[in-house]
Order: sequence, then C-alpha cells, then structure tokens
Amino acid sequence: MTETGGGIEGERIIAVLYVVVVAIAGVLGAAIGSIGLRDLEAVSLLGVVTFQPTPAGLAAFGMTTVGTALGVALLLVVYVSRNYVDA
Repeated sequence: MTETGGGIEGERIIAVLYVVVVAIAGVLGAAIGSIGLRDLEAVSLLGVVTFQPTPAGLAAFGMTTVGTALGVALLLVVYVSRNYVDA
C-alpha cells in the first residue's frame, strides 16, 4: 500500500482501529456486567462457548463477538482487494 501524507501505512491504521473497537466492546461488556442486572442469563457464541453474566464474562463475550465479526469482514476485504482489483 502507499503511505498517506502522515507517513503511516493504511494497514497499520486499520489494525489499530480494529484493536480499539474490540477493546471498546470489552469495556462496554464489563460495564454492563458490573451493573449487576438481575435478569441476565448466560449467553453463548454460536452455541459453542457459553459466557456467564459477570463483568469478565460479558467483556469476553463482547470482545469475541466483535473481534470475530470484524475479523471475518476484514479478511474478506483483504482477499477481494488482493485478488479482484483491476491493475
């Protein structure tokens, strides 16, 4: 990729944004878990992993869910851009 005016590569910016968004999902999950709502039940990711409604459990659930969804989308974008972009 070419460098932007600031000298930072585009891929590095996307990676940093990915980490920031996943971290925000973790913080929000921990915040929701720390509120201590009474009616929260355990949540599962694709029926494979079950997370308990604790601050750590909901933070892990948020980070795993957002990280997986964004990761798959980013991998698809990288694949398409490398294989199907006109020269």
